Amino acid sequence: MAVVKILEDKFNPEHPAREVVFNDDNVRVMRFYLKAGQEIKPHRSPSTVVITVLKGKLSFYIGSENREETLGEGGTVFYDPNEDHGFKALEDSIAQAVVAPNPTRRS
Repeated sequence: MAVVKILEDKFNPEHPAREVVFNDDNVRVMRFYLKAGQEIKPHRSPSTVVITVLKGKLSFYIGSENREETLGEGGTVFYDPNEDHGFKALEDSIAQAVVAPNPTRRS
Protein backbone atom coordinates (compact mmCIF):
# COMPACT_ATOMS: atom_id res chain seq x y z
CA MET A 1 0.00 0.00 0.00
CA ALA A 2 1.15 3.54 -0.74
CA VAL A 3 -0.24 6.76 0.70
CA VAL A 4 0.39 10.15 -0.97
CA LYS A 5 -0.67 13.71 -0.27
CA ILE A 6 -2.78 14.90 -3.20
CA LEU A 7 -2.33 18.67 -3.33
CA GLU A 8 1.27 19.30 -2.36
CA ASP A 9 2.76 22.48 -3.84
CA LYS A 10 5.35 21.22 -6.33
CA PHE A 11 5.00 23.92 -8.98
CA ASN A 12 8.04 25.00 -10.99
CA PRO A 13 7.96 28.53 -12.46
CA GLU A 14 10.11 27.46 -15.45
CA HIS A 15 8.24 24.39 -16.73
CA PRO A 16 5.51 21.91 -15.80
CA ALA A 17 6.51 19.70 -12.89
CA ARG A 18 5.62 16.02 -12.97
CA GLU A 19 6.01 13.13 -10.61
CA VAL A 20 5.30 9.43 -10.72
CA VAL A 21 2.88 8.69 -7.88
CA PHE A 22 2.57 4.95 -8.51
CA ASN A 23 4.23 2.59 -10.96
CA ASP A 24 3.80 -1.17 -11.36
CA ASP A 25 3.40 -3.66 -14.20
CA ASN A 26 -0.28 -2.81 -14.68
CA VAL A 27 -0.65 0.94 -14.21
CA ARG A 28 1.30 4.18 -14.00
CA VAL A 29 -0.12 7.16 -12.09
CA MET A 30 1.45 10.57 -12.67
CA ARG A 31 0.74 13.98 -11.22
CA PHE A 32 1.33 17.23 -13.14
CA TYR A 33 1.77 20.70 -11.59
CA LEU A 34 1.37 23.55 -14.07
CA LYS A 35 1.54 27.29 -13.53
CA ALA A 36 -0.89 29.33 -15.63
CA GLY A 37 0.23 29.26 -19.28
CA GLN A 38 2.40 26.14 -18.99
CA GLU A 39 1.49 23.14 -21.11
CA ILE A 40 2.11 19.50 -21.84
CA LYS A 41 2.53 19.39 -25.61
CA PRO A 42 0.37 16.95 -27.60
CA HIS A 43 1.81 13.44 -27.68
CA ARG A 44 0.64 9.81 -27.82
CA SER A 45 0.69 6.80 -25.53
CA PRO A 46 0.16 3.18 -26.54
CA SER A 47 -2.11 2.87 -23.48
CA THR A 48 -5.44 4.25 -22.32
CA VAL A 49 -4.94 7.58 -20.51
CA VAL A 50 -7.39 9.06 -17.99
CA ILE A 51 -6.63 12.59 -16.73
CA THR A 52 -8.48 14.28 -13.87
CA VAL A 53 -8.16 17.94 -12.88
CA LEU A 54 -7.50 18.03 -9.13
CA LYS A 55 -7.09 21.81 -8.88
CA GLY A 56 -7.44 24.74 -11.29
CA LYS A 57 -8.58 24.78 -14.91
CA LEU A 58 -7.03 23.08 -17.95
CA SER A 59 -7.65 23.22 -21.68
CA PHE A 60 -7.32 19.69 -23.09
CA TYR A 61 -6.45 18.86 -26.69
CA ILE A 62 -8.74 16.09 -27.94
CA GLY A 63 -6.78 14.63 -30.85
CA SER A 64 -9.40 12.26 -32.22
CA GLU A 65 -11.80 15.19 -32.58
CA ASN A 66 -9.21 17.89 -33.39
CA ARG A 67 -10.64 20.23 -30.76
CA GLU A 68 -10.06 21.56 -27.25
CA GLU A 69 -12.17 21.11 -24.12
CA THR A 70 -11.84 23.20 -20.95
CA LEU A 71 -12.30 21.38 -17.64
CA GLY A 72 -12.16 22.54 -14.03
CA GLU A 73 -11.71 20.71 -10.75
CA GLY A 74 -13.13 17.20 -10.90
CA GLY A 75 -13.30 17.19 -14.70
CA THR A 76 -11.96 14.03 -16.32
CA VAL A 77 -10.96 13.24 -19.89
CA PHE A 78 -10.47 9.73 -21.32
CA TYR A 79 -8.06 9.10 -24.20
CA ASP A 80 -7.89 5.94 -26.30
CA PRO A 81 -4.55 4.25 -26.98
CA ASN A 82 -2.48 6.18 -29.56
CA GLU A 83 -4.80 9.21 -29.43
CA ASP A 84 -3.05 12.59 -29.49
CA HIS A 85 -3.45 14.34 -26.15
CA GLY A 86 -2.04 17.33 -24.29
CA PHE A 87 -3.19 20.15 -22.04
CA LYS A 88 -2.53 23.77 -21.08
CA ALA A 89 -3.10 25.44 -17.71
CA LEU A 90 -5.50 28.38 -17.82
CA GLU A 91 -4.66 28.97 -14.14
CA ASP A 92 -2.31 27.26 -11.68
CA SER A 93 -3.43 23.63 -11.89
CA ILE A 94 -2.78 20.10 -10.70
CA ALA A 95 -3.81 17.09 -12.78
CA GLN A 96 -3.46 13.37 -12.27
CA ALA A 97 -3.05 10.88 -15.11
CA VAL A 98 -3.74 7.16 -14.87
CA VAL A 99 -2.12 5.20 -17.71
CA ALA A 100 -3.01 1.54 -18.23
CA PRO A 101 -1.51 -0.76 -19.11
CA ASN A 102 1.76 0.76 -17.96
CA PRO A 103 3.60 1.66 -21.20
CA THR A 104 7.00 1.54 -19.48
CA ARG A 105 6.43 -2.13 -18.59
CA ARG A 106 4.97 -3.46 -21.84
CA SER A 107 6.70 -6.36 -23.53
